[in-house]
Order: sequence, then structure tokens, then C-alpha cells
Amino acid sequence: MTRPAREDDLPLVEDAERAYVRDVEPDQEAGWTAALDRNRALWRENLARTTVLEDGGAPAGFVMWTPDGDAALVVTVQVLPPHRRRGHGRRLLEVVAAQARAAGLAEVRLGVHRDNPARALYEAAGFLPAGEDGAYLLFRRPAAPA
Repeated sequence: MTRPAREDDLPLVEDAERAYVRDVEPDQEAGWTAALDRNRALWRENLARTTVLEDGGAPAGFVMWTPDGDAALVVTVQVLPPHRRRGHGRRLLEVVAAQARAAGLAEVRLGVHRDNPARALYEAAGFLPAGEDGAYLLFRRPAAPA
């Protein structure tokens, strides 16, 4: 089941993002922590465009996006470790695509650290390479189904 995020979901977002940084980009943790107030402001600003996925009544993951020109830019998509490899990530990406279509946006974009194993998920969900930005690979896909 998916539901709109609430204010009380913000600690979930922060905890999952911190775990991601520690696991995938540990050399960025000090900078991430130094920018925590800015990150918290970003998460609050995009709370209305955040969807929480629940499994058995408990949060299993979430996705957050922000408008970026004619696209929905995925700010973060997280599936909590005990819930991975069950199709939840793809489901969350489809939620963003549907919300982007409803908002009149043409595509969904995201960036992924080249060391993040979630790259395979994005490619399987129809995202195509769209360039690079430092250590990040950029992807895009149409918001409308192919």
C-alpha cells in the first residue's frame, strides 16, 4: 500500500538517507552532516511530493520528487533493507511517473552514484542513460508508459 507522506515520516527519510550515505558514499558523510539543515529543508519542501510504501502496516520505503522544468526529478527513492528485492523500488518509481503525468510533466529524471547497486533497478524500470555529473550517472525516462 502507498500513501502520501506526513510530517511524522521525516525522521524515516533522514534515517534512511543517513544509512545510504554511510553504506554507499561514506566519504561524503561529513559533508552530508554539515548540510543536514539544508537537506531537512529540501525534504520539508517536497513532503507533498513524497509517497511512503507500507508493507504489513509499517514503512518499507518512500520516494520523493521535485519539479524540474518539464520533468519530475527524483530527490530520493529508498527501500528499507528488509523489504528489498520484492519489486517495491519499481513500484515507487511508477508512482513518481504517474504523479509526473498528472502534473503535466513529460519525463522522470534521476541521478545515481556509480557505486550504487540500485542502478540495475533504474535500468530495468526503463530509465535510459542521460549523462554524468561527477560520480553520478544521470538517467531519464518518459512519464507516460511506453
